[in-house]
Amino acid sequence: MASMAKYKAELRKMKRRNAVPHEVNFLNITAMMDMMTIILVFLLKSMSASSANLPQTSDLALPTSILQGGPTEAGIQIVVSRDRVLVNGNEIKGVDVPGCFTNPNDAPKAHEPYRLVFCPGDSPHGFAPKFKARGTAADLEISPLLNAVETPVRVAEEIAKAKGKPGQTGVEAMILFDRYTSYRVMTEVMFTLGQAKIGKFHFLAMQAAK
Repeated sequence: MASMAKYKAELRKMKRRNAVPHEVNFLNITAMMDMMTIILVFLLKSMSASSANLPQTSDLALPTSILQGGPTEAGIQIVVSRDRVLVNGNEIKGVDVPGCFTNPNDAPKAHEPYRLVFCPGDSPHGFAPKFKARGTAADLEISPLLNAVETPVRVAEEIAKAKGKPGQTGVEAMILFDRYTSYRVMTEVMFTLGQAKIGKFHFLAMQAAK
C-alpha cells in the first residue's frame, strides 16, 4: 500500500498536469473607470491647448510671417514709454506721448499689477497735431519720429549692403511699447516707421508667469 507521502506527491503531479492558465471571467469596473477618466482628461487638455479650431474658408487666407528669428544687430530700437519716445536710446526732445487715461490719476502706478484697459483708438487720442506732417489730428505720420529714424535706417541699409545683402526686404525695428499705450499711438508709430522704409517689426513683451 502506497505511503501518504507518495500519495501527496502523485496528487501534486496530477494538479500540475491538469492546471490551466488563469482567466479573468469578470469585469473590473474600477480599473475601467480610471482608464476612461484618463482618456477624457487627455482629450479635454488637447482640445483646450489646440489652436487648430480656426475657420478655414475659401475667402480666408492667413498671412505668412517672414520673420525667422530675433532682430539683427542692424535693427533699430524704438521705445515708446508713457512720457517719451526714444530711438536707439536717444530721446526725441519735445515729443509728448498721449496718455491712455483721460484722468492721469486713473493710471496704475509702476508697482501695481497689470489690469486690462481699453484705451481710446480715435484720432484725438493720438500725438498732437503739431507733431504731424500735415498738422492735423487725423494724420498718422509723426514728423519728429520720421526724422529721428532717417539716419539709423540709412546706416542699416549701408550695413546690409556691406554684408552683400542689397535690396533686403526692409530694415528691422524692435519696438517696446508701454503696457498702457493706446491703440492710436501704436498705429501712428508703426505707420511712421513704415514710411521710413522699415519693413520688419519685432515687439517685445513679458511672458506671464506660469
